[in-house]
Amino acid sequence: MTRTTHISSIRPYRLFTILQDAPAHRIAQIQIPPRRAGGSLTLLETMLLITAARVVKAEKAFEFGTFLGSTTLNLALNVAGEVTTLDLEKALETQHADDAPLTAMHFQAAALDFEGSPAADRIRTLAGNSVTFDFTPFRRSFDLVFIDGGHDRETVESDTRNAFDLVRLDKPSCVLWHDYRNAIYPELTEYLDELSAERELVHLEDTMLCAWFHQIAL
Repeated sequence: MTRTTHISSIRPYRLFTILQDAPAHRIAQIQIPPRRAGGSLTLLETMLLITAARVVKAEKAFEFGTFLGSTTLNLALNVAGEVTTLDLEKALETQHADDAPLTAMHFQAAALDFEGSPAADRIRTLAGNSVTFDFTPFRRSFDLVFIDGGHDRETVESDTRNAFDLVRLDKPSCVLWHDYRNAIYPELTEYLDELSAERELVHLEDTMLCAWFHQIAL
């Protein structure tokens, strides 16, 4: 059966052109990718995430899924204020089969990528299962929310519901998901395709990023 989707696709340059900052203010800081396989954003995806943060003039960002802290670091280097990141406090007995190795890498890491960086003091780490975590104190607090945690249907749905509660509505803001159209995680793609009937989502071509923008016309 062919899935119905209302998700439009745009070329990455479209997002870059929305940013109206002068050349001197379009400078971004970025971590050179470490030598590891899988689980992290590509350089293009990282630049688009940073650009999204600049477009909505993000002062605070929330991340579902810390992994090894690379994306956390890149957000903290480019967001004006604090970045809050949430990851598991212990390995789950059951989770998506392709998430389990990444969870193991997270717990086996000697240090997360942002530790020891100048931006580390602006990163707030939280631990817990995002499906059962109490987000009430953080409601309507963030300009950007990035979802890249558990990829099973239950977790993606829960994280998305909470993301829309976390994001601010009194100013431009955005929610982004990673791994859209990743063949390893068909449940995530299926869910976002369904969600597109209710929310105006956009896929950034040549990436696995899907985004929703509030008060920003693409």
